[in-house]
Amino acid sequence: MKKTMKFIVIFLAFMLVFTNFVYAELSSKTHFEVVDKSICNIPFGENGKFTKQIVSYDQSSVTLQLDVENTAEEKIEKTTSEIFLVIDNSLSLNEEVSDTEKRKDLIYNSAKQLATKLHASDPEFKIGVICFSSNADVKKEGTIEDATLMQTLTTENSDVLKAIEDINDTDFGSRTNIEAGLELANTNFSGTADKEYIILISDGVPNDDIHGNTLQYSETVLGNTKKKLVELDNKGVKLISVLAGVSNTVEPTVGKTFVELAEEVFGTEDAPTAGKYYFISDANIKNIVENNVFNDVEISGSTKLTNIVIKDYFPKKIIDNFNFAYVASPNLGDVSAEIDKTTNSITWTIPSLDAGESASLQYKLTLKDNFNKDILGEILPTNEKVNITDDQGDDETSTVSPKVRVTEDNTIVPQPVIPQTGTSDILFIGIAALSILSGFGIYKYIKYKNSMS
Repeated sequence: MKKTMKFIVIFLAFMLVFTNFVYAELSSKTHFEVVDKSICNIPFGENGKFTKQIVSYDQSSVTLQLDVENTAEEKIEKTTSEIFLVIDNSLSLNEEVSDTEKRKDLIYNSAKQLATKLHASDPEFKIGVICFSSNADVKKEGTIEDATLMQTLTTENSDVLKAIEDINDTDFGSRTNIEAGLELANTNFSGTADKEYIILISDGVPNDDIHGNTLQYSETVLGNTKKKLVELDNKGVKLISVLAGVSNTVEPTVGKTFVELAEEVFGTEDAPTAGKYYFISDANIKNIVENNVFNDVEISGSTKLTNIVIKDYFPKKIIDNFNFAYVASPNLGDVSAEIDKTTNSITWTIPSLDAGESASLQYKLTLKDNFNKDILGEILPTNEKVNITDDQGDDETSTVSPKVRVTEDNTIVPQPVIPQTGTSDILFIGIAALSILSGFGIYKYIKYKNSMS
């Protein structure tokens, strides 16, 4: 009998241990994986290099790193440059070109932006400002005094900006003496610079010159202005001329259109009289002056990149389902404290990057606890696009993006020996009861067999 009871106890113990392994529940577990390790590469300018890539990841998060590098080697030789902004201030600049702007607003504001970019690209640039039209004193009209020196050559950008702004306070002449502006710039170069530039911005064809000829669109006035352009070009002055908003109507005294008259002086964009020439509409003033003209000026001897602005845009599904956090602050520049929800982006601004210098930052995307299950199995780009601009006129965008995916694995997970409450408890109790009943049945059967023997 003792052997029988011992057998029953061992049997019940075995059944209890067995039920500990049998009792389990189906558990869901998310699995995070990188499915595309593409590196976002954006070259900008001659020396700028940007990369964005995944540097690490685990079951629930991914860490991305952004790097910006100036790959240039510092140049030993440094050249000096002097630039005169020779800007029209004739009455035609007061013409309204939109509901809110006059032509002078477009030209003067773009000239200020150009000067700022030039000084940012090379703080040693010396820039001066000259305006021209026709002198209010009729005795002085038709001379070099139709032009005014607003600012001598300087490296102080604030002085240049004020000089351009002050053009609004000068007398706006009725006529246009481009030759006076060109000659006044010519006489105010120091003569010691390696390079001399004249950036001419006007909205009219010359009808005055500096030889006493006034109020005439004659071959004489046009010819003298053209001759001055050629003279400066032969001297080695780098000329960049911008003619904006010129009408195609006929000038009655000569029977030619203003466009045809302009061509007699400046030539065409494909075959300019001297240097570089832009014949543009009012709508293109900002882009041509701030970007094209800027790029026409040689930034020699300087390899610095300035005011680099990087905007990293995120898809909405990433923002809605992932927490965003910086791993560390950037070693250079400033970055948005968090994602801007109006643009779904962060902005990283680097004031300057010298030759051979680099900057980097890292951020982590971690799957939220309450993420939308609809994204399960979907391949998700970690960013929508990256855009880079700088003071050197670069504006580059890439949509290349590393990609991730969240999947759900179903696994059998054993539960503790002592259950808590709920449906699983009933299953445990049922198995335990069945074990006891089985053991009791065996006991009764053995007892019966013993009584029959």
